[in-house]
Amino acid sequence: MIVEDSLVVRELLKHIVARDPRFRVVAAVASAEEALTEIPRLQPDVISMDIRLPGMDGLEATARIMADHPTPIVVIADAVEDASLRISMNALRAGALTVVEKPAGPANASYERLADTICTQLYIMSSVPVIRRRNIGGAADGIVFF
Repeated sequence: MIVEDSLVVRELLKHIVARDPRFRVVAAVASAEEALTEIPRLQPDVISMDIRLPGMDGLEATARIMADHPTPIVVIADAVEDASLRISMNALRAGALTVVEKPAGPANASYERLADTICTQLYIMSSVPVIRRRNIGGAADGIVFF
């Protein structure tokens, strides 16, 4: 399942994933709310999640998915270094397994490398066993028990 609000990036990710014979894209949705609705029905093996989404953001969606329907999640972020480091760490804290860089278009010199990285990470993470995460403490203390 691909969760990405930008139609252009969503179509690009669909193209990247669909060209890999190891995958079948069961859904590509534009919001976290759509993803939360479809996950129980589709039961995807792995989810590609954007962080910046309209309405509920990808961090909250990741936490809810891990609490209700544990599924391996790979966050696809605009950048994975410097200013986005906090976002990456928060994504991992919410339950994502890894964070990879969002590719630019096919004309970009790094496109093939990023496309390969995305597919490799999705494939590897699809076989990682995940379990329900439940926040026992209050939101402020962030104590998470597995």
